[in-house]
Amino acid sequence: MQTFKNNIVVNGIFLAFIDGQKCSVLPHFYDEIGKALNFPDYFIHNFDSLDECLNDLSWISEKEIHLLIFNYDDLLFEEKYNLEVVNNILANAISELEENGKHFSVFTQTL
Repeated sequence: MQTFKNNIVVNGIFLAFIDGQKCSVLPHFYDEIGKALNFPDYFIHNFDSLDECLNDLSWISEKEIHLLIFNYDDLLFEEKYNLEVVNNILANAISELEENGKHFSVFTQTL
């Protein structure tokens, strides 16, 4: 069975993968989401830049984008106080992208 590290395109759907076990702190989450969604070089590790990039995603040509977060219980495990902010930014991006003709979904897997 093949393991997908960052993202793939299947049937016109962009699938991005994040492993929560690799994202126990915010800097690691920024690294992983940047790789998963092919963030541009101008992305910097802060909430404003994360929000800006997630609300754009114009570099992804597919109209349907799914972010899959495996081991969600481990996401920001050492910094749980940041998880609510990240979740709010993701929720905002879902709404914002929908208004711009892209469908963005976030799926989580817990154990």
